[in-house]
Amino acid sequence: MENTASKIKVVEMSGGYILPKVTETKGRKKHVEMGIEGADDFFTTLIKRYETSPTNQACIDGSTDLILGKGVKAKGNTVLEEYLYNLTNEDEIRKIVFDYKMFGNAAIQCVFSPDRSQIIGFYHLPVDTLRAAKVDEQGNIPGYYYSSDWTDTKIKPTYIPNFNQDEWENDVQVIYIKRYSPGKFYYGIPDYYSAIQYAAVEEEVSNLHINNILNNFMPSTILNFNSGLPPVEEQYLIENSIKAKFTGTTNAGRFILSFNENPESKTTVEMLRPENLHQQYDFLAEEASRKIMLAHRVTSQMLFGIKTASGFSSNADELKVAYEIFYAMVINPVQSELIKIFQGILEFNGYEGKDLYFAPLIPFGFMAELMQDAGAANAKAIIENPDEDLPDTQEVTPEVSEGVGQTVGSPDEVVGYVDGPENIGASLAAEGVNENLKNLTGRQYQQLLRIVNQYQKQKINEAQAVLMLISAFGFSDGQARTMLGIDTANEVEMSAYNDVDWNSWNIEANYEINN
Repeated sequence: MENTASKIKVVEMSGGYILPKVTETKGRKKHVEMGIEGADDFFTTLIKRYETSPTNQACIDGSTDLILGKGVKAKGNTVLEEYLYNLTNEDEIRKIVFDYKMFGNAAIQCVFSPDRSQIIGFYHLPVDTLRAAKVDEQGNIPGYYYSSDWTDTKIKPTYIPNFNQDEWENDVQVIYIKRYSPGKFYYGIPDYYSAIQYAAVEEEVSNLHINNILNNFMPSTILNFNSGLPPVEEQYLIENSIKAKFTGTTNAGRFILSFNENPESKTTVEMLRPENLHQQYDFLAEEASRKIMLAHRVTSQMLFGIKTASGFSSNADELKVAYEIFYAMVINPVQSELIKIFQGILEFNGYEGKDLYFAPLIPFGFMAELMQDAGAANAKAIIENPDEDLPDTQEVTPEVSEGVGQTVGSPDEVVGYVDGPENIGASLAAEGVNENLKNLTGRQYQQLLRIVNQYQKQKINEAQAVLMLISAFGFSDGQARTMLGIDTANEVEMSAYNDVDWNSWNIEANYEINN
């Protein structure tokens, strides 16, 4: 016989959230939709996560500022620079950069002359207003459909041909830029998408806090209805009614009003007070912020104004190293991709665009040190040539090596020549790291030696130095320790650099590391 004296029902408050799956849906429509689990809401979801997550917004805005820098310039060619800004303006370029960072996609509207032989202007086209047309028989995307509001079915989308097609829409074509994303053909996915659920965590935690503050604080509860067991259908109605009114972060802090015929049948409420609740919220906030920055590949939170404890001797040291690595591995590759697009537009009009570059946004203190170490002329050359390398590996002669403290044995022992301020050659006879060093450029050697120098001066600790070498150069843990002189069995003799003015190495604000 069923015991009807008491029954306990556990109400599932929320849950089941998983990382949204991005899908490209090709239905009966002429265009391809991009969304989560089939819905055409990919762009609106990213916009929402940008607007409601402070960390995500700070990373996107900060990265956009660094990518744009001081705008697109032409080194030593004012005529080319003026011509570029006759076709567009810096505000349009900023919007293009912002879209590419935020959405992993960007679009440029190219306006042609009446005879369609020249581009007379190019402008930012909001990428969230575009949907790709289905591929043609050659497997190419012929164009894109534009709508100011894709949720309004009354608006008929306008077709805009892709760049270099044989057709135009009112003398307009579109250049669509997308970040390569495995498994996706029509659209790209932003680099931080793996942390999109942590952006949602920041939103929900803030909703919970503000509603608790506005409605007073209410912990989790057990509700006891002491007027007997109602029928099963009525139990479900009561359960669904309470769940609808009191679950979710937007319902935090609401109260319950109960009417009873007598004290014996009154509804009782038992409070469940989790221990260390404030610590749980602190952990969620810090973990969400950390994972979002990890997805954006932020090398130091201080780049975006967040003070953290580190192994550096000063904030300036941490900022400098973090800025250089973040610029080289995150900012510079994006700049290179976008510069190629602008170069292509100018070359279509018959202008050589190889002199274009993004003028870097370098902190004043870094610029002053760069000017002091390299001189004004060399500093200008470094800034204007962010993708060019210093002289690569050269042969080390006995005359160059003399006095450096290294003995040149067989040619196989010579790992590389570093072209420094005093033209000092260095033989790094480290068998375990030979293969990793063979193809390094001059700029990469500078970064390698800078990390070793920072470790030797105790400005960074062992764990940080090893991590930097592994991340930037693909060393194994043992090879990284060998380079730092930690592994005595395969120790790298760095005593050759004792007399070198290491400050003179800190002259590169723009270098590129290719793994």
